[in-house]
Amino acid sequence: MPQLSVNGRKLGYEIQPMSFDKSKLTVVFIHGTGGDRNDWRGQLDGLSCAANMLALELPGHGASEPPGESSVSEYSRWVVEFINALGLAKVMVVGCSLGSAITQWIALNAAESWLVAVGLVGAGARLKVHPAFLQGLREDSVKALTALADFCLGDRPDPILQKNLRAKLADSSPELIYGDLYACNEFDVMDKVNTISLPTCLIVGEQDKLTPVKYSKYLNEVIKGSVLNVIPNAGHLVSMEQPEQFNKSLGDFLESLSVR
Repeated sequence: MPQLSVNGRKLGYEIQPMSFDKSKLTVVFIHGTGGDRNDWRGQLDGLSCAANMLALELPGHGASEPPGESSVSEYSRWVVEFINALGLAKVMVVGCSLGSAITQWIALNAAESWLVAVGLVGAGARLKVHPAFLQGLREDSVKALTALADFCLGDRPDPILQKNLRAKLADSSPELIYGDLYACNEFDVMDKVNTISLPTCLIVGEQDKLTPVKYSKYLNEVIKGSVLNVIPNAGHLVSMEQPEQFNKSLGDFLESLSVR
């Protein structure tokens, strides 16, 4: 899979179709804590007929060179610099969890002409992390990472998905996960999220335990013209748990955009 050198560091990504037109709309997906490009496998494979689909791996994640970061603003700068370096003309940034915080930061702080829309998945204008997760990573990382994996899924998770997610987080660096969660915990744009004026798609799993539906309903209320989709039988990682329903929601939103 390709890598792009940004400020002397290689960042991993995947794009579908592999031969793509940079002048056309590209959806850039940003994963959450401990994630990678495969968190968006269902979208890379299922939505490439609607626009270019690109899954970026944040520093320290997947094929991207370490270290990771511990603030949303620093991760956001990498995303902006990556998009500029790749030379994309029209971009919708879609982020889940930590990725949703990054997406909000970009919408609020980066005056980039290529940004035409945003997607917030499992999002909140504030993302406080339960102290038990942060403390647990210091005291018993194996137990904490297993608990985090289970909290990410709905009430009746697919056993294979649950097994794979547990294994993925178990293989992750506790320090990287701690940095990601710390970045989420410090994130708070409650006082200005209402100034986002871009077309905004909100998607949340009905059984999301980490960013409950009420968080997305709040964003829907304060972001003018935003569209909210609540997907049943899914938790925090809704794009992985219900990829077909997720793709229908995002695909319908892409169809509604005037910029293609």
